[in-house]
Amino acid sequence: MALELQQKGTAFDSGETPLPRLLYVGDVPVESSYHGSALLYRLLQNYPRERLLVVEGNLPVSFIDRRLPGVRYATLQIGCGQLLHTRIAHWYSSWLTLTDHRRTKRVDRLCQGFQPGAVLSVTHGYLWTTAARFASKHGLPLHLICHDDWPRFANVLTVMKQRIDSTFGTVYRQATSRLCVSPFMRDAYHERYKADGAVLYPSRAIDCPIYQQPPHRLGKPSNGLTVAFAGTINGSGYVRALRSAASILEMLGGRLLIFGPLTTENAHRAGLDLPNVELRGLMTSDELMRRFRDEVDVLFVPMSFDAADRPNIAINFPSKLADYTAAGLPLLIYGPEYSSAVRWARENAGVSEIVDAENRDLLRGAIQRLAANPEHRLALGTRALEAGRRYFKYETAQNVFHQALLGHSSPAS
Repeated sequence: MALELQQKGTAFDSGETPLPRLLYVGDVPVESSYHGSALLYRLLQNYPRERLLVVEGNLPVSFIDRRLPGVRYATLQIGCGQLLHTRIAHWYSSWLTLTDHRRTKRVDRLCQGFQPGAVLSVTHGYLWTTAARFASKHGLPLHLICHDDWPRFANVLTVMKQRIDSTFGTVYRQATSRLCVSPFMRDAYHERYKADGAVLYPSRAIDCPIYQQPPHRLGKPSNGLTVAFAGTINGSGYVRALRSAASILEMLGGRLLIFGPLTTENAHRAGLDLPNVELRGLMTSDELMRRFRDEVDVLFVPMSFDAADRPNIAINFPSKLADYTAAGLPLLIYGPEYSSAVRWARENAGVSEIVDAENRDLLRGAIQRLAANPEHRLALGTRALEAGRRYFKYETAQNVFHQALLGHSSPAS
């Protein structure tokens, strides 16, 4: 059969040692959506409910219908989210960063009736330092997930950058385990902060279907290529990439499907309200997989060419690749040679069409090759399935995470 059902048992056999009572304190919502939220949700999807407490900030807060079922959630009020989208955002963000010490006692109150044995946080936003202070105060192990390069990404005053980097280094070295989203991040952080980390790639959902081969229709001639992008659009570099792909596809009789939270209004502002662009909204992982398999010929992975985005895209990792590679469809990666997606694809030869220069002619050539050659599409789809099984299996991420929680983590150098 082409499809097998994923097993839903616990991936890591901890023997006589139970997983710790875990307190999550962070700004990244634990919900079934996208990016870091999806990574967290999937990591904790099978965690014992009575041994988990989620304390989220309100910038933003998770949607109730997307939360982990049966798990206790609490919201820690940090500030006013609207101010982070105004001209004084970098001032307000700096103030929120400087006032992290005020929040530790409030975490104590939110933990009433729950005695944690470990603290988990994501190094994004403002609560990772609160989590570190709480862990230090109570003598608890701190486990960090590093999904974005926050010291380079934070929107704060220039005079605050060095302070954030220094604080990040202190917290990173404090942590019992440091789980980095790519080997590029792990190596960069070892060089910067002199502490070892483990690689925790994004994973698929526990109920993600497993396909053994690409869809049969991929081997048939294409009557207008259908390309899909899933996720959020973060910045002008990604908007340009999507507009370029859409306009090339329009000339070739193809279309671009966008799966994610992009609204009609925001698509208009971004210049993506084009006749061959369809907004499909946000959907569950298994539904997304079905749409990919039924409708899509190529999955698009844009990475920004903007110089301002270089520090982040060089070491972070596009979480969409976990789901993309499960579909058995060819990948088209459009990004600079130093981006993590391009480096990963080159280390896994034959997994993707790669365009590593911001050049419409080169992008058009790649799209035309994919449209004209069904055998090429099948070969790329098959290779994507193979690479996905090696890197993004649910069980693999669970094993890395549980080993870290149980103390099998790399020590500081």
